[in-house]
Parts: sequence; C-alpha cells; structure tokens
Amino acid sequence: MQEGKRSLLTLEAQIFSHDDGFTIEIKNSETGKSRVVNSVRDFAEYLIESVNSSMCDDFTVVWHPSPKAKRRDIDLIGMQLGMMQEWMDRELKIGES
Repeated sequence: MQEGKRSLLTLEAQIFSHDDGFTIEIKNSETGKSRVVNSVRDFAEYLIESVNSSMCDDFTVVWHPSPKAKRRDIDLIGMQLGMMQEWMDRELKIGES
C-alpha cells in the first residue's frame, strides 16, 4: 500500500423481517463472506470481529434498502444501535473537553 493511502473495509447490511423477529444480513467487502445475525448485539460483535481481523485502515457500514423489513424492526434496530453508540461514546469519553 502506498504511504498516505488508506484502505476502507465496507460492511453491507440489510434487514429482513420474519414472523418471529428479524435478521440482519451482513457482507464483508474484504472477505466477500456474508453472515446472518438475529440481534443488534450479534451485529455489533460481527462488526468488531471484522474490524479487528481486517487489514484495512478504516471501516464503514452501508445499510441497503430493506423492502422486506417491517417499520417496527427498522425502528427497533435504529434505537438499539443509537443506544450502543451513546454507551460507546460515554465509555470512550468522546466529546469531553
């Protein structure tokens, strides 16, 4: 890799609703492998695992349109991700002067 050039790990995610809940399908751009998880916690664990094992300098998550997802599942996932972000910010003391 050239000095000054950064590589980016991209995780692509899509939500699917089912009678008994939801799943999130995640694809790792570096490995080309996909995983299906059924909770936000499992999603976060896979994200951490992917980032830690990656050779990339940075990462992003791209959420694809999810026409097979119910609004309640999208809202629940968004709320849980927001709560996780707030917790991480507090733990890392982000925004503290």
